[in-house]
Amino acid sequence: MKKYIFHLMMVATVLTTTATLVSCDEDKFLEEKPLDFMGGDNSYQTAADFDAAVNGLYNLVRREFYCGDYGVMNAYLWRTDFAIQADPPMSNLAADLNPTANNPKWHWENLYKLVAQANTLITRVPASSLSDTDKKMYEAKGRLFRAMAYRTLCYYYGGVPLQLEEVTSPKTDYVRASKEEVLAQAIDDALFAAQNLPDIKDVKDGEVSAPAAQTLLAELYLAAGENQKAVDAATLVINNPALALMKNRFGSRATEEGDVYWDLFRRDNQNRASGNTEGIWVVQIEPNVTGGAGNTGNAFWVSGDFWQERWFGIQTGLFRFRNKAEGKEIAAFTWPVGDYTGGRGIGNYYNTMHYFLDIWGGSEDSYDFKNDIRNSIYNYPRKYAFNNDDFKRNYGSLFGDTLDIMHPNLPEGWELVTGEDKPGITSAPNAIPNRYMGAYQTKCTSPYNHPDAQYQNKSIYLLTGSAGKTYQDQYLYRLPEAYLLRAEAYVKLGQKDKAAADVNVIRSRAHASAATADQMNMDYILDERLREFGIEEQRQMTLSRTGMMTERVRKYNPYYSAAHAADGKDFDSHYALFPIPQSFIEANTDAKIEQNPGY
Repeated sequence: MKKYIFHLMMVATVLTTTATLVSCDEDKFLEEKPLDFMGGDNSYQTAADFDAAVNGLYNLVRREFYCGDYGVMNAYLWRTDFAIQADPPMSNLAADLNPTANNPKWHWENLYKLVAQANTLITRVPASSLSDTDKKMYEAKGRLFRAMAYRTLCYYYGGVPLQLEEVTSPKTDYVRASKEEVLAQAIDDALFAAQNLPDIKDVKDGEVSAPAAQTLLAELYLAAGENQKAVDAATLVINNPALALMKNRFGSRATEEGDVYWDLFRRDNQNRASGNTEGIWVVQIEPNVTGGAGNTGNAFWVSGDFWQERWFGIQTGLFRFRNKAEGKEIAAFTWPVGDYTGGRGIGNYYNTMHYFLDIWGGSEDSYDFKNDIRNSIYNYPRKYAFNNDDFKRNYGSLFGDTLDIMHPNLPEGWELVTGEDKPGITSAPNAIPNRYMGAYQTKCTSPYNHPDAQYQNKSIYLLTGSAGKTYQDQYLYRLPEAYLLRAEAYVKLGQKDKAAADVNVIRSRAHASAATADQMNMDYILDERLREFGIEEQRQMTLSRTGMMTERVRKYNPYYSAAHAADGKDFDSHYALFPIPQSFIEANTDAKIEQNPGY
C-alpha cells in the first residue's frame, strides 16, 4: 500500500508542477537556454567574446575604406580634384549617383552594419562578466567604431537616422537627424573613446588607441566648427611621446635607393614593429591569410582585396610610338610588369594637371618640383626605363633607354600613341598625362616586391593576370594628419603663423620650401594634403567635410565639367552629397525619410 501511495504522490507532484508552470510562467518554462552552443544570450560575456566582436568591426572598416566590392571602392577618390576618371565605373554622375544606384546603397548598408554591430557590443557590455576597467575599454572601442560610421554617413549623406541601441526586432519608423545632431553624437562617442582607450604604446599593431580616437575627434570638431577644441585634440596626438615623424631611412628596404617617404609605404613598414612611430591607425592587409584581405589568386571582380594598384598604376600595355610615315606602331613596354611602370595598373584614374604639376610649383624648374621628396622619382616617377628587349635592341639608338614624360624628345618622324580617343578624358587623346602614361604614386604598388605568387617571371618582374592589388598595410591615420588638422583649425581661428608652423613640420621632413603665414588658407591646406597624402587619403571625405567639393572639382577636374553635361559628367552642386537609397526610404513604412535635394 505504501508503494501505491508513493506513486500517487509523485503523480500529484508532477501534475501540480505542470499546472503551475502552465498557469504561472509558461514563457520561462519554454525559454531555450544555450548550454552547449553559442547563442545571443551567452555570446557577450568574456574578453574573448568581445575581442571577436571587435574583430568584426575592424573588418567592416577595412571593407568600407579599402576592401569592399570591386566596383564601389573608388568612391573616396573619384569625383575629386586630383584624379581624372578614365573609365567606368562612376563615369556618369546622373546614372551612378541616383537613389536606385548601387554605390550609395552599398555604402549606406555597410556603414549601418558597422553601427549595428557597434551598438550590439555597447549594449551587451554592462551585463557581461568583464571587469569594470575592461567594460569601459570595450565600450570605448565600440563607440570609436560607431563614431567612425556616423562621421562617414554624415559626410556622405548629411543628416541620417541615429540609432544608439541594439535593435532586436523589425523597426520601420526611422527619421533623419540633423547633420549637427549626427556630428554631436559622433563627437560624444569619439570623446569617450579618447578618454578610455589605451595609449598607442600599449596596444598591438593594428589595434585602435587613444591617439586614433583623438585624431578622429579633431576632425569631427573641425566639421562641427569647434576649432579650438580641434586644436586641443590634435595637440594631444602631436605631443604624444610615443609618436614622431619618421625622418631617417628605416624598415624592410632601407638599404635600397629611395628616401624616408618611400620607406613609409613599403611592405611591412607601416606598423610600430618596423620602428615606424608615425602610424596611428593602421589597417592590416595580409596576403593569403584567412581574413587578411590580400588573396594573390582572386580575380578582379572578387571583393575583399584592395585594388589600388590596378586603379592608379598606369596601363603601359597600350602605350606606343608610331612612325608617322609608315604608320607602324612600336611598344616600348611589356605589360603587366612589376617595376616602376605601375605593376598591373590599368590607369582608371590619372592625374589632373593640378596634381601633376601645379601643386609642386607649377614648373619642373621650381625648387619644390626638384626637391620635395614626395615628388621624387621614387614616390611620383615621371621617367620610365623601357623594358621591352626587342624595342631596345631595334630602336634603342633612336629613343635611348628611358622615357621622360616631361620631355619625350621623339625622333623626327615619330609620334606618341597613348590610347583610345575617349571624349572628356584628355583635351587631346595623345596628351600626357593620361591613363597609359603619366606620373603616379608608387604607394599604390609594391615595386619589385609583390608576393611571389603574383610573378609569372620574377627575373623580369612579369606579373600574372590576377595581379593588380596592393598588399601593404594602409594608414587610416598617420601623424601628419594631426598636424594638418591643427593647421586647418589655426587658419579658421585666424592664427596663420601657427598654421604655417604646423605645415612646415611636414614640409621640412619632405625637404620642401617653407610655407609662409600669408599663404595659409583652405586652398593651401587642401593642396598640402594632396602633397602629403594623395591617393592615401579618402579625398572625398575631406572635400565633403570642408564644404569645398563642388568648388575644387569644377576648378581642377576637367572630366566633371559643364562642357560634358550631355555625357552626364557635369558636376552640379547637389552631387556633393549621395542620395538616400530608395530601398531604405521604401522599407521605412512608418515614417517619412526626406530625400537629399536635387535627387
